[in-house]
Amino acid sequence: MELLGHSISHYNGKKELDRKLLILHLANAVELILKDLVLDAGQSIYKNAKETITIQGCLSALNEANVGLPFLNKIELLIDERNALQHRFGSPNELTSIFYMNIAQSFFQEVLKKHYGQDYDEVVSQFVDEQDLVAFKLGEPTNDQELDRLVELAKIHPLGALLSAWSYLEKTTEKFTNDAGMNFRRRRPFIMELTRGSLEQFGVDIPQELMEKIDVMRQVRNMSAHGRMEPTQEQVQETITTIENLEKHLYSLDLAEIQKRAQVEIEKEEAARMKRREEMREYQERMEAQKKLELDND
Repeated sequence: MELLGHSISHYNGKKELDRKLLILHLANAVELILKDLVLDAGQSIYKNAKETITIQGCLSALNEANVGLPFLNKIELLIDERNALQHRFGSPNELTSIFYMNIAQSFFQEVLKKHYGQDYDEVVSQFVDEQDLVAFKLGEPTNDQELDRLVELAKIHPLGALLSAWSYLEKTTEKFTNDAGMNFRRRRPFIMELTRGSLEQFGVDIPQELMEKIDVMRQVRNMSAHGRMEPTQEQVQETITTIENLEKHLYSLDLAEIQKRAQVEIEKEEAARMKRREEMREYQERMEAQKKLELDND
């Protein structure tokens, strides 16, 4: 966990060396906790008197012991990134650092809870400087007050602030979808549905000016997330303002009316589903009758 604490400190840093050390510390932290899990499973971590097993050896041992691990495929990507950095010059870009930090954090949250009965936030706070932890948590908004604090983070970490704001948007719109009763079918991301006008049938109408800002926000996020641009502090500020305005507008709508329209759609879909089942049943009966007739004629 001390290595994870160092990772948070380097995550807040802006130098290329910080990004490289972030990956190395994260991967090493994962390796150590995997070895601890192997020991807990009653197996040895030594290949011989002088050498311990590799990460792949840990994964094999844990698999044999039926010890479940979350995000395994992404953790393997982190290890591959660590191995590549150890054998070449250069450093990962900022987006890569954010990606692996999020993976590692989710991994440790689940592993600590499932296998150790520990709370991640309580544990990690013991191994990281308080100022570093506060700066890191600025990028994890859970309410609109914390969202506003991303404006400060944007001054030193615009991409991280932008992606954190977008993460907040996804959680907020998911909650609204649930509150409004529109979560009855598998949908595309809320913003995509919104910009395509698919939510108007439920009474989710957005003013034209706000819709234009949402479209700009979406383009900035997509280009930044795919490494095509670096967002400016002003773009992050505009994104945060747009998210706040959208959240305020959504919850100003008549939720009861939206729920009513959603229920109508649910009933329509259920009726259509029942009709398809009945048609399939009738088709199968006709096929069976025809087959029986052919056999009788033979």
